[in-house]
Amino acid sequence: MSSKSITSLVSAFRTFQPFSLARQQAATCVAVAQLHTSSKRLADLPPSDRPSIGASSIFENLEKDTKLEDTVGEKSIPHEEREYHWASANFKTSPHKLNKIARQLRNLDVDEAIKQMEFSHKRISNKVLHNLAFARKNAKDQKGMNNLVVSQAWVGKGRYIKRIKPHGRGRWGIMHHKEAHIKFILKDAATVAEEEKSKQAKRNIRGWHTGKKVWTSMVEDKPIYNGKGFYNW
Repeated sequence: MSSKSITSLVSAFRTFQPFSLARQQAATCVAVAQLHTSSKRLADLPPSDRPSIGASSIFENLEKDTKLEDTVGEKSIPHEEREYHWASANFKTSPHKLNKIARQLRNLDVDEAIKQMEFSHKRISNKVLHNLAFARKNAKDQKGMNNLVVSQAWVGKGRYIKRIKPHGRGRWGIMHHKEAHIKFILKDAATVAEEEKSKQAKRNIRGWHTGKKVWTSMVEDKPIYNGKGFYNW
């Protein structure tokens, strides 16, 4: 481009002045926004004759409904009971043998259960003892639970490995190497006691543990005919 064309473009750009126009337009937009969004101007407006019915009332009703739902939800949802679940690895024993230990440990304090396993003659009791000790430690460290009770204890089946069992005269059979695992649910002693009380109350309501009454005659002087030599239960 030549120098003459460049000077003509510069002079035209100066006469047009786009930046000054943009600044003026921005100033007017800000003034209009301040006019419409100012709180003082809105407060000075006279009150309208329209009734207070519309979107505002709907939102107020929604807020009330949400508050009611929150209060109802807080009352209906019970407090979460603290409990700790523990599952052991597979032991080289049968589920039938391990279930005897599980029946022995149910509804016992964890300390008492550990003592029972310490003096037990079962071969697998030592491993169950270590699992109880680890479960007690983890429940205390992770959830801050003390005074624990073995609320539930059950046994699951593990691997059943088949192997050849040789017999006499060239015969053979199949033997199974059985495995099983045990699981615990540890709870606080206070929650377990409350559960037992609630169960006892339900049983009393249903009429459990009400023994059968022995039949007695309404008239004590009534004679008994053809009496038997034994009591008829």
